[in-house]
Amino acid sequence: MAVDSLDTRAAVSVGTMIRDGYGGPDTCHALYCALPRPEFTGMPILLTADENACPPGVVTVDIDSPGMLGFC
Repeated sequence: MAVDSLDTRAAVSVGTMIRDGYGGPDTCHALYCALPRPEFTGMPILLTADENACPPGVVTVDIDSPGMLGFC
């Protein structure tokens, strides 16, 4: 498992998400890493059981969807 480190700007953003009620530090760290950002050129996707709990701009996939379970 790899964990993205946070610079000062990222830490402030995660702290703001925590303050705004998006979850605890681990959840908000994952949300931040799933947001589009200039230093990451790919398309980050967050697997979640509650897609509606994520802030705008986060691309989510339901972790319980048939594709995630190995079925097409």
